[in-house]
Amino acid sequence: MYIYNDKFRKARRDYSPYLFHIIKGETPDFLETMTNILNEMKLKSERGYICISASPLTSIVRFFETNVNRTEKTMFLSFGIGFSRDILVRDFGARNVIYYYDDEKELIPEELEWRALRLNGDTSDFEYLREWRINGKEFDFKDFPTEDIIVVAPDRKDLNDLVVSHDVGINLSSYDMEPFLVEEFKREWKGVAVNEVKDFMDDFDMSGSTATQKIG
Repeated sequence: MYIYNDKFRKARRDYSPYLFHIIKGETPDFLETMTNILNEMKLKSERGYICISASPLTSIVRFFETNVNRTEKTMFLSFGIGFSRDILVRDFGARNVIYYYDDEKELIPEELEWRALRLNGDTSDFEYLREWRINGKEFDFKDFPTEDIIVVAPDRKDLNDLVVSHDVGINLSSYDMEPFLVEEFKREWKGVAVNEVKDFMDDFDMSGSTATQKIG
């Protein structure tokens, strides 16, 4: 009988306990896009599948600094959201991409076409993205455990703007003084700032650092 042991995963620094959806560099209103994703708790795509990546966040920091020649913009921004890989695979059907050469396309069953991607070593080789996919035009993650989600942002300021809600209330609890305004802050999501991931050995180390972040 096979017994799974997590220590072998943690021995690989190129492995992550998360699968990440990262915002494209060409997205004009990326802060608004991220805010909408978190408010609606949905990822949307007209392609018929949602793209995610198995690349460890601690290994791709330079990726966010590399521009595409055609656009002079980065391929992806350092904004995104990470989901527990195990839960996403087990309960939400996430699957790794199947790469095929042109002469193999007919071998791909129709029901697996959503996770198939053409491979050509000279012109179409995107394996370095470590792409995974979720079938469907929409991924509703309202039922995904919030404790197993992390929000990704470039720095602490942008991160706090996304993961911490801010409200102003009136304190009426004291009878011997006038009511006064009270600022209230509440953590809605766990998160990590990209400019701080260099301080972590790998994504497991990074994940451990978010354990002290208490939702609510």
